Amino acid sequence: MSIVDPNRMGVVTFQAFIDFMSRETADTDTADQVMASFKILAGDKNYITVDELRRELPPDQAEYCIARMAPYNGRDAVPGALDYMSFSTALYGESDL
Repeated sequence: MSIVDPNRMGVVTFQAFIDFMSRETADTDTADQVMASFKILAGDKNYITVDELRRELPPDQAEYCIARMAPYNGRDAVPGALDYMSFSTALYGESDL
């Protein structure tokens, strides 16, 4: 409250609230943004492969994703396809890994 009501009046103006929320959310990703990033890395496919992850991400990030992504089981799946959609939503607490 001290950020949005520095004079401790017990009132938060709408503009102070908007300014606070803008600062708080400016540097945060959403599951949709992360999925869109994976889709680009995957060449617009609904899945990503281990080779693509290792080629596009730093080694520690690639291995983190590989260890936690579930296999992708869509009709367009190839052997070793990984499900970046469920992984992305799980990162943001929107589903379980």
